[in-house]
Amino acid sequence: MEKSFKTFFNSMEKYFLILFIILFCCGDCLANTLKIGHCKNGNISIIDKKKSSEPNLVIDSAIKIPPDCNKLVLVTHGWVDRSKGRLSEYIADAIKQKTDSNEWLCGYFEWSDGAMIISCVDCARYARDTAGPQLAKAILALGTFEHIHLIGHSSGCWAIDTAAKIIQAKTNSQIHLTFLDAYVPNDLDQSHLGNLNDSKTNWVEHYYTKDITMNVTQIDLSNAFNVDITQTDPGLTEHKFPLRWYYATITGQYHKTDYRSGSKIIYECNGVDYGFARSLESGEQNWQKSLGLNENTNAIKIRITSK
Repeated sequence: MEKSFKTFFNSMEKYFLILFIILFCCGDCLANTLKIGHCKNGNISIIDKKKSSEPNLVIDSAIKIPPDCNKLVLVTHGWVDRSKGRLSEYIADAIKQKTDSNEWLCGYFEWSDGAMIISCVDCARYARDTAGPQLAKAILALGTFEHIHLIGHSSGCWAIDTAAKIIQAKTNSQIHLTFLDAYVPNDLDQSHLGNLNDSKTNWVEHYYTKDITMNVTQIDLSNAFNVDITQTDPGLTEHKFPLRWYYATITGQYHKTDYRSGSKIIYECNGVDYGFARSLESGEQNWQKSLGLNENTNAIKIRITSK
């Protein structure tokens, strides 16, 4: 009996040794995988799968980009959120309805595996250090775009910021960044957000509300055109309102799932329309006007009585 136990434990020792060697040697293979998918409406989805054993980049063969398609717009979420079936996807779908699919590629970026964590600070770091480079990798894999518009909410602002800087270092793409209630933890420097090389051809905007999240999401970013939309909210102001508001500036109404549905959309101040109107998707003339709006240390305040 004693001999059989020794034989058993010896074999188990060998088994665990082999398992250890496999895990040690293959641990690096468990890296984040990018899945670029094709949505039924023609949009794309980019999904960052954390610690996947699949190939690092998987592109759906159904994705066919027209030869004249040289403009891209992608929307992403923030902490404890996702894009599919949520506001990020709704915004991408709404923009698709306003653009020519032969010129524009629309979609969303989902990094929920990194966003569904306890610490909002760690989430912002993950967005900056991991999700952002993954997003840049996916965009570069799709091709070279003349104009790229990235829209991010909360911690997702760090992801689009990092992606933009990587893309800018490797291409001549014109960059438009839309920050929605950007989350800036106390140990991160807000001046990093939107700090792009050429402000004459690139433009950064930041829409925020003064809500329960207080100072960490209502900072006037030094490298952005800041707009305070707190007083445009017909309901109880909250952290996701800038997402809901931006969707409404595209469609002319709040999403049907929003209790604000049916309320008036306020987006004008001193003769200038904000939100979707400031993007190239809404027209070349509008975009050229945006390029003439410089960074402002004191945010423009849109009031509910403006229009």
